[in-house]
Amino acid sequence: MNIDLKMDGRDFRVEILKKNGNLLSLLINDRPVEVDVVQVERGIYSFLYQGKSYIMEVASGPRRKHYTVSHRCLNMELEIRDAETKYLESRLKKCGGPADNIISSPMPGKVVHIPVKPGDEVNEGDTLIVISAMKMESEYKAGKDAVIRKIFVKEGDTIEGRQKLIELES
Repeated sequence: MNIDLKMDGRDFRVEILKKNGNLLSLLINDRPVEVDVVQVERGIYSFLYQGKSYIMEVASGPRRKHYTVSHRCLNMELEIRDAETKYLESRLKKCGGPADNIISSPMPGKVVHIPVKPGDEVNEGDTLIVISAMKMESEYKAGKDAVIRKIFVKEGDTIEGRQKLIELES
């Protein structure tokens, strides 16, 4: 079984070669990898790789097949790039479909910091908002060069999952 993933802008092709209990034999971009994976609780996974243990939290993202993967203070955006996703993406490009201009949180939390204001020009990769959720802080960054159109929250606000936070204008 092959899975195409995009994590923080990088593409990965993952092929599951063998599964024996919790032990997975994989090819990641044609590189063999063995990892022991256990779901500790809902959304929390323990990975044992090359003798080191990693605990990762996986939370649903703002859209289907999008996730936020957190390990210690590192947060990564993960997208599953299956045939359906690629087809819909190609259709949107051909039809001039809308770009994703809304920043939202995948889970409930608290707004810690908003370093931008409406009218600010931001570059791809700039931090737009910092959210604290499950005792971890996540920075949400601009996915493209844009202008801040509207901010729906303020610092200190408690937010719901999938709540609109910031709207961008291309």
